[in-house]
Parts: sequence; structure tokens; C-alpha cells
Amino acid sequence: MSQNLEIAPTITKTPYGTPAGLGRAVSDEVPHTIDQAAHAAGSSLLSNWTIWGASFAVWTVLAFLLVCGSRLYAMVAGFPSPSIALLLTWDLSDAYTWAFLTPLIYALSKRFSFDRNFRAALLFHLPVSGLLAFAGAVATVTLIYVIPWSRNNSWAPLKTQVVGLFLGNVPRYCLIVAVSEAINYYNKYREREFRSAQLELQLASAQLQALKMQLEPHFLFNVLNSIAALARKDGIAAERMTLQLADLLRISLQHVELHEVPLRQELEFLDCYLCIQQTRFHDRLSTRFAIAPEVMEASVPHLVLQPLVENAIRHGISPRSTPGWVEVHAHRQEERLVLEILDNGVGLTRNGNPLPAEGVGLKNTRARLQQLYGDNYVFTCENASGGGCRVRIVVPFRAAALAKGGGDARPHSDR
Repeated sequence: MSQNLEIAPTITKTPYGTPAGLGRAVSDEVPHTIDQAAHAAGSSLLSNWTIWGASFAVWTVLAFLLVCGSRLYAMVAGFPSPSIALLLTWDLSDAYTWAFLTPLIYALSKRFSFDRNFRAALLFHLPVSGLLAFAGAVATVTLIYVIPWSRNNSWAPLKTQVVGLFLGNVPRYCLIVAVSEAINYYNKYREREFRSAQLELQLASAQLQALKMQLEPHFLFNVLNSIAALARKDGIAAERMTLQLADLLRISLQHVELHEVPLRQELEFLDCYLCIQQTRFHDRLSTRFAIAPEVMEASVPHLVLQPLVENAIRHGISPRSTPGWVEVHAHRQEERLVLEILDNGVGLTRNGNPLPAEGVGLKNTRARLQQLYGDNYVFTCENASGGGCRVRIVVPFRAAALAKGGGDARPHSDR
């Protein structure tokens, strides 16, 4: 192409042989399936080992607090108090009995949850609470009795101790079930959040894929129409354009599953597309690239530049009777990536009348930017100050992941 423009920034491109897979799909940042999200939620708050560890830690702390409380009460009331060793034996025996019972109660609470069936859970937990409360009381009294220094210091007959501990153990069981229900409810809440986020992501991915499927046939039909028109005039040029289209489709298929690719790959695709347009327009079209080297590996939406350049050529340059040019700029602005497509075509008005509403290319570009970045993007299309049109895209700057074996960037001359 002609070289009638001078642009200062460094222009870099890559060879066509870049392997596929350098881009990073948006969906790579989250679990790929709902099952993975549910599995991540299932192991969220408490694992089995965490339950055992937390149970022993909590009950140990409670035992020491009870010992301190008993000593303090005896000192304030002026009553004789048992020794620290004796108090620790009594309270730790009781505490560690419930440290073993707590994981079992937690498991039973998950299996018979009030959230699923309140009546069935109530009918289950009422007798089980009595059974485990009695078992805990017997276990505690047995531990106290087998320890030599506490055997002869029993504060009441064994039967009375069992009854007293049993009556205190029933509220303990109810408290453990209540805490377990709260934990289980929180885990289910997190699981629902994971599922909801995954479903939203899958919906967004499906919408993006639908937009790409709509965009690519639109572009393909335009190129095929150009080849058909050229075949009537220049068979050799039509054949060359067909081969160039084959190269273009090969590059496009390499990244068909990706929503974002490195900018250098997007420029590679655009370069191949412009080869087709050069065959069609000859010296009526010149293009220049002003690409800052530090943004060559920035992540951009796949097929974001080609429809905008196609619009510039089709609606801006093609109606002109004289040669025209298209420029592609890219640079970093703090934490933002700025892409610009400029042309010296007829602009957004023709003979004083506004052009028709946005076509497939612009509509899909705007919709894809919305899907990928939410409201965190800028997309404007306006008349340039010196004539022609200026399209500007501003998105968050993110470095794309590099694939092994990728070709190094090399200087590439302007057309």
C-alpha cells in the first residue's frame, strides 16, 4: 500500500505462524462447570479435620473458663474450693466427652436438617438428644471415677451425677445442633452463590459466542461478495483473494473458543484481512499501524478491530473517488488500554444526511464489550476533527498469558 503518512510510534507485528492458545478466555478465571463450583462450595467452611480440631479447641477453652469461674466464685463467696487438679479433671473429662460427640452431632445435623424437613428433623433429634445426653453423662462419670485422685472426691453418688449431667447435656446437644444448622445454612448459601455466579458466567459466555457466530458470517459474506465481484474483472486477483481468505479463516479458527486474545494476535488477523482489501482496492487504500510496544501482549476481545476497520473501509473509504487511508492506534494510558481506528473517509454524514443506524459490526462490538467489561469500558464513534471518522475503545489493561513456543515480535513495515 502507499506510504503517504508518517506516524512516530513503533510498529510491531508477529509472523503468521503463531501457535494457537495464547489468549485467555474469560471463563478460565472461574470454575469451568457448575459441578466444580458446587464442589468448591461443599468444602467451604468446615472440613472433617477442621470440625475435630475446632471441637477440641472450643471445649478445652470452655473447660478452663469453667475452672477459673469455679475458683473465682469460691473465693468471692468464701467457700472452700477443690484443688485446680481436681477441677481440671472434672471439667476436662466432661469437655472431651463432648469434643468427641460434637462431630457426630454435626454430621447428624447435616443428614437430618431442619431446613429440609422440620417435622422429620424434630422427631429424629428429640430421642437422639436424650440418648447422646445420657451417653455423655455416663462417659463423663466413668472418666472421673477411673482417675485415681478424683475417685474419692465425688461430690454426689454416681446415679445423681449421671442425672445432673444428663439434664445439662440436653441443652448442649440443642446448642450444637443450632450452631451446626447455622454452618450448614451458610454452606448452602455459598453453594447457591457459586451456582448463580457460574450460571451467569455461562449465560454471558453463550451470549458472547452467539455474537461471534453472528459477526463471522457477516464478515465472510462481505469478503465472498468482493471475490465474486472481482472474479468478473480479474480472475488472478480473485484467486489470490481466495487464498488470502483461506489464511484468514485458518487464523480465525485457531482462537474460535477464546473471547480474549493478545493484541499482537488480533493485529495478525487484521493484517491478513487488510491483504484481502489491498487486493481489492490496490492503491486506493493505505493503512498505518501506530502500536506502542508495551501493549502488544495486552488482552483484547477477539475480532474487535476487524469489524471496525471494515466499517471504516466500507463506509468511509469506499464512497470516496480519491485514495484514502485508515490508521490503527494502540497505547496504554495508566491502567487502561486505548484502541483507535481513524480514517479520512466521508465521516458519519453523507451529503449532509446522517448515515443509517449501527450495523452488525458496531452493534456486536458494543454488545461484546458490555458482556466482557460491564460498564468498565468506553466505545465512541465520532467525526474526526480533520475529516473522516474516529472510533475509540478504552478497556482495562490486562496482560494476556504467553504460550510456550510463541513467535517473537518483530518490526513490520507499514503498507
